[in-house]
Amino acid sequence: LFGEGKMFLPQVVKSARVMKQAVAYLEPFIEASKEQGKTNGKMVIATVKGDVHDIGKNIVGVVLQCNNYEIVDLGVMVPAEKILRTAKEVNADLIGLSGLITPSLDEMVNVAKEMERQGFTIPLLIGGATTSKAHTAVKIEQNYSGPTVYVQNASRTVGVVAALLSDTQRDDFVARTRKEYETVRIQHGRKKPRTPPVTLEAARDNDFAFDWQAYTPPVAHRLGVQEVEASIETLRNYIDWTPFFMTWSLAGKYPRILEDEVVGVEAQRLFKDANDMLDKLSAEKTLNPRGVVGLFPANRVGDDIEIYRDETRTHV
Repeated sequence: LFGEGKMFLPQVVKSARVMKQAVAYLEPFIEASKEQGKTNGKMVIATVKGDVHDIGKNIVGVVLQCNNYEIVDLGVMVPAEKILRTAKEVNADLIGLSGLITPSLDEMVNVAKEMERQGFTIPLLIGGATTSKAHTAVKIEQNYSGPTVYVQNASRTVGVVAALLSDTQRDDFVARTRKEYETVRIQHGRKKPRTPPVTLEAARDNDFAFDWQAYTPPVAHRLGVQEVEASIETLRNYIDWTPFFMTWSLAGKYPRILEDEVVGVEAQRLFKDANDMLDKLSAEKTLNPRGVVGLFPANRVGDDIEIYRDETRTHV
C-alpha cells in the first residue's frame, strides 16, 4: 500500500509499532514452535553503519520469523566487522542489509567487499528506501562472488529467502538474478551523462568574477567559537515544516499541505503530533537545545579557502 501511494509513512510507522507489540505477544509461541522442530534457516539482519532507520528491517524480521526463520537482528548503526563476525558465530545462512539514507549505499558496498575478502559464500540481501536493483547490480554485486539479491519490499522477502535456501530452486534463481543484473549493468553502461563534465582548466577560466574593491564585507561582533542556547519555544518559530513533511513522504509545501486533498488529513495529524511533542519537551524541560557556532576571517587563495584564527590573518 505504501509503494502504491495508498498509505503514508506516518501510518506505516504507527502500523509497525502496533505490529511490534503484537509480535512481542506472539514471540513466546514462536520460540516454543522453534524448540519443537527445525527452523527454515538463520539470517543476520542489520541497518548498516551510519544509518539509524530500522522500520523496514523490523518488518522484514517479523515477516521472516512468522515463516519459521530464525532472525538475529543486530539493530542500527552496525559496522561491517560486527555483521560478519556475528554471521560466523551463529553460522548464518544469509545476511540482510538495510539502509534509508544515501551514505548507506557506500557502506553496503564495503560490507560486500569484506564478505569477499573473508571468503563468505552465503547470500547477501539488500533492501531499504535508497537501494535499487541498479545500484545493487552496478555497485554491490560485482564486489561479492556469492549471491547478491536486491529485495524491493518486505512482502517479497520470504519468497527470495526460500528460493536461496532451496536445494532445488537456488541454482536457477541465482543464475536468473545474475543474468538480470548483467543486463542492468549493460544498460547502465550505455547511458550518457546529461551534461558533459567540464575540464579543470575550463572551470578555472569561468571562475567567479566580482569587484572586491567596491565591496566592504560585514564585520562580526564576535569572532571565534561560541556556545549558544535557545529554548524550544524560540526554535519552533524557525522550523521549516516543508522538509519535515517531505521526510515523512508527504509531498507539499507548508501550510498549503494541511489543506491538500490527498495528504491533507494525514499532514494535519502529523503536524499535531509534532507540536504536541514540542509542547511536552518544552513543558517538562527534558530537552535543552544547545549549539556551537564559529565565525572566522577567511580568504580565497587560488582554488582554496584559507580560514584564519583572527583578524591579524597570520595563523591559518
